[in-house]
Amino acid sequence: MTRYVVTGTTGGLGSQVFKHLVKLVPASDIIVSLFNPAGASAAIKESGVEIRRGDYGDPASLDPAFAGADKLLIVSYPSIAHELRVAQHKNAIDAAKRAGITHVYYTSLAFAADSVAAVMQAHIDTERYLKESGLTYTVLREGIYSESFSLYLGFWSPAEQSDEVLIPHSDGAIAWVCREDLGEGTARIMGELTRTSQGGYENETRLLSGSRSITLKEIAEKITAISGRRITLTVCSEDEYVKANVGKRGPRGEEEFLRKWATTYKALERGELDVVDPLLHKVLGRGLKPFEDTLKESLQVSGAILDQYAK
Repeated sequence: MTRYVVTGTTGGLGSQVFKHLVKLVPASDIIVSLFNPAGASAAIKESGVEIRRGDYGDPASLDPAFAGADKLLIVSYPSIAHELRVAQHKNAIDAAKRAGITHVYYTSLAFAADSVAAVMQAHIDTERYLKESGLTYTVLREGIYSESFSLYLGFWSPAEQSDEVLIPHSDGAIAWVCREDLGEGTARIMGELTRTSQGGYENETRLLSGSRSITLKEIAEKITAISGRRITLTVCSEDEYVKANVGKRGPRGEEEFLRKWATTYKALERGELDVVDPLLHKVLGRGLKPFEDTLKESLQVSGAILDQYAK
């Protein structure tokens, strides 16, 4: 019997991994580690899995959370604060060693290994630490969520009065992929492939991407076609981008955040996210959800998307 610990199950990606993992392995073999067990979703509570308290920020809580398990999914901490994020991930990796975990899966991001994007730096540091830990690992560079398009499209949402989208440095193509496809693929790699001749990608770094790349300009054109509003994309200077957004609600209105996020567009210019890998299609054994379908759905809730990702 293999026992699994899954973290981040109340978040967008982790909830999808849990949804599909519980279909692949017995609920009695799954442990859900939550920093606040009282916040477990109804799906988790009703599934029959074991719920334990485990907080990346409280290392002592992770030992009992991971105890007795064989495989651990570390869903990355949802912030672009570099030092905080790396520290939280290191706590989980160290606890995995103490608990005797035999295989750690880490949800990284789809930027390049030598990325210039600020948001990728904590992932690069975490990947390095995990590889040097001596643990068997699988780094899954999860593709850019289709649901997060607003964050890349200059924070544009249907509530915006302006129909002009400003981005700094450069447009670029992204191999968008929806969270449910990523969640199911991650679950299958953890819970299914290791029981077959395909292997479980031990000590490998693998990319889970969408099946085709779409530029931000093309997204603006798709929004125009769907909504009837003529949305235009303008590449401007970084200073102009900061000036246009500073003072807006939340972290995305802070200059420090905006300067860091602007490096994402330098990564786009390098083609870091314009990489299509067939692995996710192979693992799922079916076609991936088209970006356009997610776009139509997301236009209804894009304000909430900005609050979720820009923090």
